[in-house]
Amino acid sequence: GLLKLVRTLPKVLKFLPGDQAKDGSAFILSLQHWLGGTPENLEAMLMRVAGGYVPSVVATNMIDVQSIMEPVVLPDMGIWHPCAPQIFDSPQDYNEWYEKVHLPLVGVAKDAPSVGVVLQKSHIATKDDGHYVAMVQEFERRGARVLCAYTGGLDFSVPMTQYMARDSGEGMVDTVVNLTGFSLCGGPASQDAKKSKEVLMKFNRPYLVSIPLVFQSFTEWQESDLGLHPVQVALQVALPEIDGAIEPIIYAGRDGQSGRAIPMQDRINALATRALNWARLRKKQNAEKKICICLFQFPPDKGNVGTAAYLDVFGSIFSVLKKLKEEGYSVEDIPESIEGLQKSVLDDPLASFSMSDLNVGYRMSVDEYEKLCPYAMDLRENWGAPPGTLNTDGKDLLIYGKRFG
Repeated sequence: GLLKLVRTLPKVLKFLPGDQAKDGSAFILSLQHWLGGTPENLEAMLMRVAGGYVPSVVATNMIDVQSIMEPVVLPDMGIWHPCAPQIFDSPQDYNEWYEKVHLPLVGVAKDAPSVGVVLQKSHIATKDDGHYVAMVQEFERRGARVLCAYTGGLDFSVPMTQYMARDSGEGMVDTVVNLTGFSLCGGPASQDAKKSKEVLMKFNRPYLVSIPLVFQSFTEWQESDLGLHPVQVALQVALPEIDGAIEPIIYAGRDGQSGRAIPMQDRINALATRALNWARLRKKQNAEKKICICLFQFPPDKGNVGTAAYLDVFGSIFSVLKKLKEEGYSVEDIPESIEGLQKSVLDDPLASFSMSDLNVGYRMSVDEYEKLCPYAMDLRENWGAPPGTLNTDGKDLLIYGKRFG
């Protein structure tokens, strides 16, 4: 209502005589520039005010107010792409441009995995979108389709369901990445976990919330012993996880001087890998999927594998394995009893006092470990060189467990 009024009034006021109409028009146009938020809009706002009301500028006709650009107000919600000529208000219009114009240029197939990306309007309006652009480029470089939806409000479920879901609420994309870092419903101001759960249950796709640094600059975060600021941990890790979000990867920092967002390319690579793996996993048949069940064992080497207060751990795993087999997962050679399952994992059913009593499921060489762990060299400072002294035979790293299928 108010935005519609702000956009309509200047068209009427310019036909009315007198300075009051002129003042009203200047105010409304300046407000439109302000709401537009782009550098060009803000420059035009200052020129409009100076050209109409600063005496020295008015007296010399330094600024031709009539030639100043009209306000360009970004829609409050829409579909954005860094290479698109406009903001789209429907997935049909966006897909027509995306498939006919953009996909052939970047070499992405029409049936490629698709990623929905949730954004904040403020970064797009102010062109502080370098981290968004880097993320889109990385997805498309890997051969994925991208649909980016934004809103100026705090309920990010609205653009997600309007642009990325069918009428039933089920997602049209293969996975969703929320780059705002905030709760799906409520953003940084509040949280409606109940509504978020209802939306995500209907959407039925993997939902990742990734984190841009807000309370720290990139340098402050790097040099901090704490890591992510505690307030940001609460707002952008804990609350989104209550919604059902996964993969809280920091993907962008903030420049200490300009305050603008800086993409972290190594983390953008990691986030793209995780998001696309989730997208591909969704399309796999159950028989092709691999599942790992991790058992509690702390402190190590103290005879407490799979222990938990008042919980029947091995009984629960036994039931899960049978259910997985019923649902088409490749599960083989399940023991006939809970005791048999426990014995297959622990040579000693009582989990004696030595790690040597546990079944070795896999032996990982140091070369393989260093290839799979990108932080292997950083870990040496506190943990020493691999394979270390725990969970090793002196040559390989030992992965304790048992494989079924």
